[in-house]
Amino acid sequence: MSVASMPGTTLTATTFRGRGVERRAMTSTRSRCRSSSTRVVALFDRVRAATVSSKAQAPPLTSADVTPGQGAGSPKWPEIHDRCLAMGVKTVEAADLPSVVSDPRRAILVDVRQTIEYDEWRVPPAVNVPYAIPDPNVIRRAVGYAISIKGGLKVRNPEFVQALRSAATARLSSRRAEDGVVVLIDTKGGDLTSPPVREGSGQLDPTDSQCLRAAFELKQAGFKDVRYVRGGLPGAIDVAGMRYESEKWGGFLNWLDDTGQGKRRRLLMYSRLLPDPTNLPGVLGQLAVFTLIGLAYYDVGGVGSWAATSVPGACSLLPVCL
Repeated sequence: MSVASMPGTTLTATTFRGRGVERRAMTSTRSRCRSSSTRVVALFDRVRAATVSSKAQAPPLTSADVTPGQGAGSPKWPEIHDRCLAMGVKTVEAADLPSVVSDPRRAILVDVRQTIEYDEWRVPPAVNVPYAIPDPNVIRRAVGYAISIKGGLKVRNPEFVQALRSAATARLSSRRAEDGVVVLIDTKGGDLTSPPVREGSGQLDPTDSQCLRAAFELKQAGFKDVRYVRGGLPGAIDVAGMRYESEKWGGFLNWLDDTGQGKRRRLLMYSRLLPDPTNLPGVLGQLAVFTLIGLAYYDVGGVGSWAATSVPGACSLLPVCL
C-alpha cells in the first residue's frame, strides 16, 4: 500500500517532494551559516594572530629609547624619585632579601656597581650589570685617576637595559625577561620610603642611588616587577647575614674579622677604599702635595723660605714669615 492510498492520509507525493526540498533548503541554509561562522572565526583568528605577531615583532626598548637616569638629558633626582614611586618600583628591606631571591628562576639579583668594584667583592647570587662604566674618553677618565676615583670618571652605561635583559633572559624561567622579578642593589641602596631633598645637589641626598636611577630606566623599558634593596650591600651582609666572596681580598678581609677589626673591614669595603692600581696616580699626587706643604711649613731644606718669596700668598700660612 502506498502512502498516498492510506486511509486518512491527505499528503501527496508532491507534498513529500516539497518537504524534501524544504529539508534540503534548511540543510543548505545551516551549511551556509556554519560556513559563514567558520569564515568569521577564521578571520578573527587571522586578525588576532596578526596583532599578536605585530606585538611580538615590535623591538624591545633599549637604553637609547628611555629617559636617562643619569647624565645628559636626565631629570633632577627628586623627579626621578617621584617617577619611580609612580611607576611602581618596589622596596625590599635588607632583612627580606634572602627570601626574595631564594628562587633563581623567579628573581634575579643584579649588582649595578662598576665591574672593578664587583670583582673586588660581591654578594652571591648577584650578577653584575654596571649602570656606570669608565668614560670612553681617556683624557676625561684620567681626571678621575688624578683625584683617586677608582676606575676613573664614569658615564652612564649606554647598553644597560640591553645587558640586563640578556642577563635576566639567561637566568629567569619567565617567557620574557620583562615578566620576571628584577632586584637591584648597590653599596648605597637609596630610599623611596623617605622624601628626597628638594633643594641642593642630589649627590648628597641619602635617598639617591644608582640602583634607583637604573630602576627608573628599566620601568620605562617595560620591566614589570623592579625592586631595589633599601640598605644596599651593607644591609645584605650585616643585617640579612648574606655572605660575601672575594678572590682578591677574601683572605685579608676574613683576617680583619677574625682579629676583631670588623669595623675596618666594613670601612674598606663600603667606602671603596680597597687598593687598586687606578687609585695610585691620585694617591701619589696627593702624597706629593701634602709632603710639599709639610716641608714648606717647617721650612725643611729652605723650602718654606723659597715658597715665601716665590709663591704669592704663601706668607699668610707659613711660620717662616712671622
